[in-house]
Amino acid sequence: MELSLFNIIVSIYISTVIMLMYRLWWPTFNIMRKTHPNHTTTRWWPIIFFIHLVGFMLGAPFLWGCILDDRLQQRFCAKYLSTLLEERR
Repeated sequence: MELSLFNIIVSIYISTVIMLMYRLWWPTFNIMRKTHPNHTTTRWWPIIFFIHLVGFMLGAPFLWGCILDDRLQQRFCAKYLSTLLEERR
């Protein structure tokens, strides 16, 4: 069985999406689960998981830095959490 360039690119893309879910969605979900267990994103986590999965599939090439750099990962998670928890007026 021959390994084509297409298979290599698809495997890199899928592993990128998995790493984005592990490095960005999982830490923010854990923080929200511990600090705000009754928040909408915590109660409806399967839907939020799917939304993030689709978003990371579309934006995977633009988010490579968050996989490679811990500072960018922490910055993304902090901004996401502050957006979730800000008061609507």
